[in-house]
This record gives sequence, C-alpha cells and structure tokens, in this order.
Amino acid sequence: MTAVGVARCDSYERDAATAAVAKAVAAACGLPMVAGKKVLIKPNLLSDAGPNSSATTHPEIVYAVCKMVLEAGGTPIIADSPGAGIVYTPRTLRRVYERSGITAAAADLGIEPFVDTEFSEVSFPEGKMMKRFSIIRAATEADVIISVCKLKTHMFTGFSGAVKNTFGVVPGLEKPVFHSRFPKSEDFSEMLVDLNELIRPDFVVMDAVVGMEGNGPMGGEPKHCGYVFASSSIYALDVSAQKLIGMEPERIGTTAAAQRRGLLDLDFVEETGDEVVRIADFALPPTYFVPQNNTWFRRMILSRLFQMGKVYAPAPHIAKEKCIGCGQCVRICPKKAVLLREGTAGINLRNCIRCYCCHEMCQEKAIDLKRGCLGELLHKFVR
Repeated sequence: MTAVGVARCDSYERDAATAAVAKAVAAACGLPMVAGKKVLIKPNLLSDAGPNSSATTHPEIVYAVCKMVLEAGGTPIIADSPGAGIVYTPRTLRRVYERSGITAAAADLGIEPFVDTEFSEVSFPEGKMMKRFSIIRAATEADVIISVCKLKTHMFTGFSGAVKNTFGVVPGLEKPVFHSRFPKSEDFSEMLVDLNELIRPDFVVMDAVVGMEGNGPMGGEPKHCGYVFASSSIYALDVSAQKLIGMEPERIGTTAAAQRRGLLDLDFVEETGDEVVRIADFALPPTYFVPQNNTWFRRMILSRLFQMGKVYAPAPHIAKEKCIGCGQCVRICPKKAVLLREGTAGINLRNCIRCYCCHEMCQEKAIDLKRGCLGELLHKFVR
C-alpha cells in the first residue's frame, strides 16, 4: 500500500499549520533522509498573488516544511519558476516571493529564497512525449526534492496538485512552448508525467487548508477544505486530493497517464491519520464532466467530442470592463492569438488552441471561458 498522510487543519495560524504538517508527514512514514543534504522546497508560486488568493501555496505551510527539514539536519532551498507569463529574472522572483508571503516566512527561519535563474538542458531518453527538458538550477543541484503544492482546479488539466506543481522547475517563458507543442490536455498530461519521472520528487506536502474551486488555477475562488496531505508518492497524493473534492481520479489526465505506465494503482492508495470527508459542494471546473450513464451511445458521442476539440471546449473571452491592458495574456499565449488594441486585449479564436494560459495568468479575472451554442448543447447532453 502507498500511504498518504492526512491531518485536519482549519487555520493557517502558525502553530496549527506546523502541527498539521508534522502530523501528516508522520502519518506518511516521515520525511526522506535530509541530514547534510541540500533540499529543494518547491512551492506552487503561480504568480505574485497574495496568500489570500489561494493561487499559491500558503507561506505557513512552506514555513512548516522548512522547519522540519532544518530540524532534521538538512539545508532547505526555497525555489520555483512562476507561471509562464512571468519573466524569469531575479527581480521578478523577489517580487513573487515577497508578495506571496514566502520571503517573510522564510526570514523567520533565517532562509533567503533562491533567486538564481540559471537553467540547463537535461536529457531524458525514457520520456514518452519529451526526451529533453530545460530545468532550473535549484532542481538539478538538489540532493532531495520536496514538493509543497496547492490543491486547485485547473481549466486545462482538470486538477492542479503534486504532479502539476513539478512544472514549476521548467523556467518561466519556456512553459508556453509546451502548451503550443501539446495542445491536447491528454498529451500535455503525459508530458507532465515524463517531467515528474525525470525530476522524481522525493516527498510531497499539499496545502489543502484552503484550496481553489471553479475556474482555477488563478481565476477560481478560495474554498475551505481543512486538510494537509503528505506522501512519498506524488501520484497517490493527487488521488486522495481528487477524491476529497469529488473528482474521479481516472478522469484526470495525469492520474490516468500514471496508471497506464504502472506508476500508480488506485487500489493500493491508503489514507492514514485523520479521516478524509469528501467536500460535497466543491465547484469543479466547467471543463471537467462525468457522464451520468456510460452507455455505448454516450461513449461514442464523447469520443467525437474530443475529436471536435474547439467546438466543444470553452473559449476565452475578454471582459473588457475588467481588462487593464497589462499585456500578461499577450506575453504568455503560445500561439500569439492575443493582441492589445487601444489598451484592451482581444483574442483571435481561430488561432486559439484552448490551453487557457491567458485565463490562468490573469490576476484581474478579466478572461471568461464560454462555450458556443453548439458546445453548450453538447455539454448539457453529456452531463
């Protein structure tokens, strides 16, 4: 059995969060050996949004993990490469660390977050989708990697947790290339599993105290969940978190890909520690759906939907009254489908591949996702 440690946690108050992390880690059989080693602490720092946005890992969870590593004799190194619309420079990293609360929390332990932006090409001949990745130096030089992820929905991959968090070891503006190369969520998910098999995080802690529901990973709403998860398996931990919020794990691309490769057995995931109670009213993203009756006719229709792609998938639309013309969406779009006209963004839907990078990085929530009339009719049919 693969253990996923669980601890109830209803607050980010320091003592409560630290105790919950310690309890979840202990229930997952403890941290790997870190004494005398450089330990990458990899939070989810999608953007420079503050902790209350629930778009990033809360600094108190990062603090608790770093404290455990220090007490075990390791040297914690906090590092991440934020979302694809953010230029990967020391200046922007400092801003992200500061605004997300990481700088202040780390300072309480005498730690300065890592701002070196060097990266290197790493070969991965065993990869199914990718044979080579650009990886940030903090990851390539670490002896141990601990992922400190955030529970969120994701409009493109369905779910953002441990497996998706590893994408942050790819340097900033390299990320849109992957969306351009793998416009289908299934292929993108396979690529993420490739990346995780290259990086192989040694341990993962998930901040599920307050997650993000709805149109994640940036445009959703904070949702109190009340848990911290921990495991030596990124895949098993994601399964537990997916079940918590009412998702079927086999319908999430990264989880399904891990199953196909023999990296995960759903029947051998065991939660230990506190009881997990499913959150019945957690709002899933509109791109996630579960057919009510899995008849042969519905299966046929679903297979056609995936082939139709743009007809069914929601398309991004600019809410002009919210757009401030910052250009973040223009910089991130892998297909150059977004342009600024007279200080407002506009999207060429013919060029749009529905990767939702623009929606993901818009802090103003100025990008809505909507289906056309035919897509909406199809969506009602399959629900």
